[in-house]
Parts: sequence; C-alpha cells; structure tokens
Amino acid sequence: MDRGAVSLQAELRQKVSEIRQIVTVYEWIVDAYIVDFFQENHWSNLPASWAQCLAGVSIRQLPELLRSDSRHTEVTVWPLAMLALRSLFHRLELPRGRHQAVADAGAPECVFQRQAALFRKSVKLKKRHEIEQFAVSCRHETVNRRCHALVDIGSGQGNLARALAYGYGLRVCCIEQNGTFVQAARAKDVKLWKRLVRIEPKVTDTLAHPVHVHETVDLEHIEPERFVRMLRTALNVREGDEFRFGLVGLHPCGDLAPSLLRLFLACRDCTSVQLVCCCYMKLSCVRASPGPLKVDYGFPLSNLGRKTRLSLSYQAREIACHANEQYSDRLVENYQELKIHAYRAAIECIIVRLRPDLKHSGLRGGIKAAQVSFEQYCWRAVDGLDLTVPSDEIHSPEVHHRLERWEEVVKFYTLRLMFAPLLESLILYDRWLFLLEKGVNAKIGVLFDPRASPRNHSIIAFK
Repeated sequence: MDRGAVSLQAELRQKVSEIRQIVTVYEWIVDAYIVDFFQENHWSNLPASWAQCLAGVSIRQLPELLRSDSRHTEVTVWPLAMLALRSLFHRLELPRGRHQAVADAGAPECVFQRQAALFRKSVKLKKRHEIEQFAVSCRHETVNRRCHALVDIGSGQGNLARALAYGYGLRVCCIEQNGTFVQAARAKDVKLWKRLVRIEPKVTDTLAHPVHVHETVDLEHIEPERFVRMLRTALNVREGDEFRFGLVGLHPCGDLAPSLLRLFLACRDCTSVQLVCCCYMKLSCVRASPGPLKVDYGFPLSNLGRKTRLSLSYQAREIACHANEQYSDRLVENYQELKIHAYRAAIECIIVRLRPDLKHSGLRGGIKAAQVSFEQYCWRAVDGLDLTVPSDEIHSPEVHHRLERWEEVVKFYTLRLMFAPLLESLILYDRWLFLLEKGVNAKIGVLFDPRASPRNHSIIAFK
C-alpha cells in the first residue's frame, strides 16, 4: 500500500472518530423527532444561550446556520458553541457546493449531445440533470478502465441506460426485478430508437440497444461466477472471450449501495463501480440489530466501524437525507409554509392523547400550511386514519398556545439540519474507508448541483 493510501485511511479514521464524538454529544438534538416537539418539549433541551439567541433571530436569518462559509456575510451574533460546531462541521464534512458540470472535452461529439432534446423528453428536470452528469462521468470511467460493458442493477425504466447506450455508445445491461418496469423500459427504448434512426440513420451501424434482464439478484448471497455467466449470456459474450464490466447505480436505495460495493469486490471481472447513493434511513444497521455482527450490514462497512460498533439511529440516518440548500431557500422565500412543522407537532399531541397506539403514524402529506387553517389541516391529515379529531381539541387554548410557537419549531428543526451534511459524510467516509481497506482505489467527489439533486456525491472505485 502506497503512502498516499495509508495517509488517506488515517485521515478518514480520524474524521470518523471526531464525527462520532460530536454525534454522541449532540444525540439529544440529532435523534429528536420534530413531531414530538411539543410532546417532549424539545425547546427546553436547548442550552440557555442558544434558546435566548434563537428567540431573537428572525426566520430569514436561519440560513446562516446552514452555511459553513457564511462567516464574512452574516449579521447575527451566534453563541460561541454554535460557531465552534459550525467550524468543526466545515472541517469534517465532505464539500457539497463545489459542483462543476462534468466536461466531455477531447471526446468526439456524441449522439446525446446532438440529440439532447430527444433524451430529455418526458424526463423531469432533476432526473435530467442527474442523468446528464452521471452519464458523462460513466463514459470517462468506462474508457479509462477499458470496460466492455456497464451493469445497472435496479435500473427502473431505463432512463440512464438509454443515455449511456444510445447517447454515448456504451454497452449496457440492466437488471430489474420489477417486470412492469422492464416492459416499460423496452417500450421506451423502441420509441426513442425509432426517433433517433429517423434523424440519424447511421446510428444503426454504431449503437447497441440496452439489454434489459428481468431478474431478482440476491446480492446478499450472490455467487460471482454465476452472476458473470448471466451477464455474458445477456450480452452474448462467448465463454473464454475477455470480459470486463463496471457497475453503476444512480441513487441505489438503502442496502443496495453497500451490496453493489461488495459485488464489485467479489467479482474479478468487475473493474469499476460508480454510485450516487440515497435513502440512508433504509440501511440495515448495528443499532437496529443487536447481537453478533452479520457480514451484510448496510452500515457500518469498514473494519473500523464494525470493530467499534459504529452506529447511527434511524433519526440520524433520516436527517442525513435532507436537502439543506433547498430548505435554506424556503427559510427566505416561503417560510410561512414551514408552519406545517408546528401543525404536525400539534396534532401529534392530540393523537397521542386520543389514540396512543397511533403515535408517529404516517399522515396525509402535501398540505400547504399557508393555505389552510389548523382545523382544515387536521381534517385532511387524518384522512384514511381510523381517527376523528374533535373540534374542542382543535380549538383548545393549549393547542392555540402551541401554534403561536410555530417559529420555535422551525428554529429547532433548522438546528437539526445543521447536522445533516455531517451525518451523510460519516456514512460516506465509512464506505470510502471500506474500499480502501480492501486495497482498491477509491474517491468521492461532487457530481451534481446540490440544489438540483441533494444527494450529489459520487463514489468511484476501481481495481
């Protein structure tokens, strides 16, 4: 192992250790459900200096807390402990905002560039941004690692695969367990292909169709040799012919991302993996599963994490998925809508008093607080739930007093969001360290604009 890898591992171990200490000290805020704000009186847990400062701060000043680089532009005198935390976060977190569009300099113009409008048709802006950036990065890695094909497990309806295959001329094998998605992907392939051929007839000589395999892959008990045979069959690669492939995943959910990293390590013919991960709250975790450590936990992966039983609560993993940049915009532009946090916390008190068995139940979403009264919110929110909220509960002096404190709820929630990038960084550092421990080259970088796509870090590893 070269000195650079040794130094990087030491740096990551140190960061993991420091973040772990911070999370332990501030567990009371990291693990606080905002729906329990009134029920458990979260505001009373704040240090006196924090509560006093926040009481005098307007909602529009809160984005300063969510920006670690705002020291030269802010006007608020924050408590020293908050400033110290923010400084620590700035040093320990993965950078999020240094996004630059992935350039395709030096490469010949491809079909995707010439016919971008066709590939963007019926694709939402967020997904469009992700596919365009991810596809270019995949093209670079495929050329650099001399891969014969890319494999997308959990490929959905194949939007990424079409960009890679028809747009960049790469061989792509998609594996999807949902038969409806596979049928939809094939139909969309045919539709796009017809349009491309009509405009550029010569593509029939240079491009290959994505291969869609309807298959459930048990990544926890996979046999690498059998998996490679399945790929060879799907892509018509003869036994004995050289075959190298890369794994790709655009927002693999929960344990799928760790499983793909393990598959990359287990398959000799797999030379690279590139993932942009999401849904950390769905990870299987040490804390959620007491007893001897299994080999297939989603978190932690690294030897350091497993030996020290590194863990994160569901609440911590859930907050790691939040979008601070988008929330900062809401704090400035549409902060009245954030009353919804107080509405949800206030109705939780009523629910727990009337039906304790319905505590933390999922309520109907999509209700805009600025457009409805609390009474209207209650009627809509419990729709589908076996519960009727009495009018006297809704209009009680106690509830009225809670709703008057709605800004406190928003301020407490913003404090929790301060920790979101730190918690996501901890999960990603653990994955990075896991790969380095296995002796492979790995890196993590910003791939997407965080305002367009909050889960914007790409993990790339290669043998």
